[in-house]
Amino acid sequence: MIVLVLVGSFTTLGLGKQAAVTEQQTFALQFAEPKTSETTIQSTVYNQISMGSEYTYYVAGKPVLPMYIENLEFPLGTTIISIDFVPQGIQTMTVPYQILPAPQAVTLDAENPQAEYIADQSIYSSAQYFPDNWFDYSSGGGLNTNMQHTTFLNIRTFPVRYSPATNTVQYIQSADVTVNYKLPEQTMSSTVTYQLVIITPNKFASNLKKLVDDKIAKGVTTKLMTLEEIYANYTTGYDEPENIKLFVFDAVKNWGTQYVLLVGGYKGYLQGRGGRDTASKGVTNWYLPVRYTLLDEGGTEHDPGFISDLYFADVFDSHGNFSSWDSNHDHIYAKWSGISGKDIIDLYPDVAVSRIAARNTWELNIIVDKIVKYEAAAPDPTWFKNMVLVGGDSFDDRPYGLNIPEGEYSTWFVYNESMKAAGFTATRLFATNHNKTPPVDDMIPSPKNIVREVNNGCGFLFFDGHGNPLSWNTHYFDTFSWGRGMTPGGLSDYDMIKFKNKDKLPVTIIGGCHNSMLNISLIWSLNAKDMFTWVYGQPTPRSMGEWFVAKKGGGAIASIGNTGLGYGSIGIIDGLPAVIQALGGYVERCFFKAYNESTAKTFGGSWTGAITKYLQTWPGMAEQADAKTVEEWLPLGDPSLVIG
Repeated sequence: MIVLVLVGSFTTLGLGKQAAVTEQQTFALQFAEPKTSETTIQSTVYNQISMGSEYTYYVAGKPVLPMYIENLEFPLGTTIISIDFVPQGIQTMTVPYQILPAPQAVTLDAENPQAEYIADQSIYSSAQYFPDNWFDYSSGGGLNTNMQHTTFLNIRTFPVRYSPATNTVQYIQSADVTVNYKLPEQTMSSTVTYQLVIITPNKFASNLKKLVDDKIAKGVTTKLMTLEEIYANYTTGYDEPENIKLFVFDAVKNWGTQYVLLVGGYKGYLQGRGGRDTASKGVTNWYLPVRYTLLDEGGTEHDPGFISDLYFADVFDSHGNFSSWDSNHDHIYAKWSGISGKDIIDLYPDVAVSRIAARNTWELNIIVDKIVKYEAAAPDPTWFKNMVLVGGDSFDDRPYGLNIPEGEYSTWFVYNESMKAAGFTATRLFATNHNKTPPVDDMIPSPKNIVREVNNGCGFLFFDGHGNPLSWNTHYFDTFSWGRGMTPGGLSDYDMIKFKNKDKLPVTIIGGCHNSMLNISLIWSLNAKDMFTWVYGQPTPRSMGEWFVAKKGGGAIASIGNTGLGYGSIGIIDGLPAVIQALGGYVERCFFKAYNESTAKTFGGSWTGAITKYLQTWPGMAEQADAKTVEEWLPLGDPSLVIG
């Protein structure tokens, strides 16, 4: 659908090239004729417009319109001077009904599984064309698929614009685009001194010797740095998390470090409320500090601050400078609030960061042993090539003329898009198996069935549904009650003792809210009046994501889950359910795409690839939900781990 003609030196750019003059890259875009269709939402008829594009602009309350994306790469530090966009063949037409607005994002917790179509009246009452321009762009500094430091330029074209008050559509047939840029005078060295850096308090240093020795024996150059060493040498940061990040910045820049393993979680299981020393940091109750980000989505259901280890991974901006996450220098990090403004941050990971959130040496020894055994030899494909998919009917979309079991659709789509061609088979624990005649209840997402399939062995375990720190669950098809016996049951921390899969360890992706909320603790969780525990008085010593990785004799080798409220999408975009095209479902999809496309296939590389792919479609600084989706998606395990 897009004809891309490259002119100039783009195809010959390399990391070692030096230049200080303005260069150009020119390409042409061509678009199909728009097609209109009708859809009815709660008795209201809307128009939809399609061009057959791979992407669709789908932002809550705003018109759903076709979108094209060009992702360009330059050496890190490249300056984008200007972008000239010349539309060609401008046409207009009227539509009989208003263009469909995108529905509100739906939280992935257990309280509110229904979306609403609420049109943004600042747009729908106006005669101005939306979007304001034919294109927008974003840039950032991060890692490309070859783990090379890159300045990304992402150009989003909106070939259809809509005037709601006049019901007029304006569209273009083609466009000529010129990018003017200046390459950096110096580029980062490709020399790697330490591929892996492990950061840990002195308390855990001796327990990590086995892992360090094993990595070095496998040819992974490894450096262990204690917090005490970092604090002695880095003192210019505002607080402890920033001093750690300044060290990571130097390690990436001077040592060529590709992976950073943070070792240390909450101190034990009994701490009090929330683990925060200030609004932006957790230090006192943590073996290794955490950064709390202050993105406040507002409303009655929101997070008052959530943990983000992406903070430690995003060390460069697009110019190669330090990415502080505090653009207004008020020492409140990653702030985004309607009344107090927002920090402009890069978000692209420049190094693969993951955490072993060990709460004591006993847990740490378990996790180290699991990593060393996992990488000792290639796993038996008879179990590793199995992928267990767990899902159900996440949202009640029946009021909108739809009936899609979103969790099932999302996991099955990901398998067919990325994992089937990689030789994996799929085991589907789907809630709709309960609706078959006769019911196939030994294949629904119940604790018994999930434990059985994990114990049989799988390389990947993928949940898509609802969650909290204690549990994950979903709905039966068309049944949206959370009453006892009214759901398949899902999985809780109390079921972890049943996992006896020994060395058959999966990488686990948990789609749901708060499943990797690292600051949950037993005493705090018993306070049913504090909604921000999210477990409503149920005793919870640690989050599900932590349990999977720290489980002795089984569980998972690594996990990824949300530290805050996750978000999903409902509806249909250009013939495909929205659940796999935006928000949580899209970042999960990007993880498996990144794994499948990578040659290294490391856990951290797949995570960085997922975040990068997401931001190349949905710029993190455009909408709060997109920024939060990448900030809260926390990896637990060894980032340098070679999957399988």
